[in-house]
Amino acid sequence: MKINFNSLMAKSLLCCGIITVFTGCRFEDEDYFDQPAAQRIETATEAIQQTLVSAPNGWVMQYFTGTDEIEGFNLFAKFEDSQKVTLAGNHKYLRDGNANKYTEYASLYEILKEDGPVLAFNTWNDILTPLVDPVDPSAAPGALVKDGEGMKGDHNLVVLSYGSDEVMLRGERHSARVRLIPCPGTWEEYIEATNKLKNYIANSTVTNYYVTNGTDTLYFKNLRNGTFTYCERVVDPLFPSTINCVFTPQGFRLHHQNGIGENETKFQEFTMAADSTCLVSENDSVKVIACWDDYIIDRTSVWNMDQAQFTTEQNRLFDQLDGAFKAYNANTSIAAIGIGRSSGSNAVTGLVITFYTNAAKTKTNTVGLSLSMTKLAYGQIAIVSTEEDDADRNMTTITGRSSELLPLARAFAATLNGTYEMTPDNYFLPTSATFNSVDGGKQFTLSSK
Repeated sequence: MKINFNSLMAKSLLCCGIITVFTGCRFEDEDYFDQPAAQRIETATEAIQQTLVSAPNGWVMQYFTGTDEIEGFNLFAKFEDSQKVTLAGNHKYLRDGNANKYTEYASLYEILKEDGPVLAFNTWNDILTPLVDPVDPSAAPGALVKDGEGMKGDHNLVVLSYGSDEVMLRGERHSARVRLIPCPGTWEEYIEATNKLKNYIANSTVTNYYVTNGTDTLYFKNLRNGTFTYCERVVDPLFPSTINCVFTPQGFRLHHQNGIGENETKFQEFTMAADSTCLVSENDSVKVIACWDDYIIDRTSVWNMDQAQFTTEQNRLFDQLDGAFKAYNANTSIAAIGIGRSSGSNAVTGLVITFYTNAAKTKTNTVGLSLSMTKLAYGQIAIVSTEEDDADRNMTTITGRSSELLPLARAFAATLNGTYEMTPDNYFLPTSATFNSVDGGKQFTLSSK
């Protein structure tokens, strides 16, 4: 049975006819309300104590301080009947040289019998206390913050509800939100699995995400930080709001519930979809999709075309382009043709030809011809090449001595004209993408390898 103290308040008021601060529970046992208030608190305290000590691997503490400006933390707790608790964590605010290192620390806890049960971590603990200390987190344990609030963590936590699969707590002073869930294995295994998932879905390659309910679409910007922006667009965000989260082995959980669209479709926790293309909310109503398509289109590096997919015309143009480079210098030859940003002066974004600059093929350079690449919708792009497209300085320099280079490059670029649906090899860490023709052009594949 899950005990919910929030709903007991209303029942207590109806039953007793008086105002009471005791938050309460939804008990299925009708005899529970035959007990005096003091006895009910005593009974609840004993039940909470038994719940806390019963988790065989202890608990994961998804701990959010009372401010949206700091990420959520995965702490770990193992409670004993003797009122000893062992906490663990690896957060960056650990002191004495332990920042970002897995650390355990034992201290005492108590379930206070106030107006309602309160879980109190009432002695110093290296894992929790830095989040509660009234010091500037950037200088801890140095200067006191003027208002004495620090990171607005709490060590006295009101029990809102409890059960064998979840305990919900709220800080007494700063309303820190804390959720306890049973740890499925060892604490270090949980940390390792969480870091692996985090590095997969929130890496340095793709940092922005679509948030959609199928009708409305907004964005998460810079999710990896744990404190990120929820906004209407990625570039120059409109109506940005700060949200923080805690990562899990399956995805991430937000500080509080949010909504999207006119009907405010609710979401709070996301887990990896079965096909690994996105993350889905609790009831599959909202998806978080990495902006992998922006990464492939708006890049600063070069992704090369798979030559095995060249058409007969593209193979012919490739050979002629290679001859144009050899006419410029006998030691040069084409290494690859791709799309991206050229490396020479007056660089352009578009068709990029990488060529070897020596006979040993150990050194390369590029020439570039601009292309119009327009994102039409999620995963859809239009490529247009015209005779007016700009060439970078390397292209014009070589063309001065090998006049066929620029016309041949324009001809090759024209073979790409069309509208394409893009499919990545990986929706969070793409290393290649297939461009499937929707209108014009032929299928081709780009690879970053």
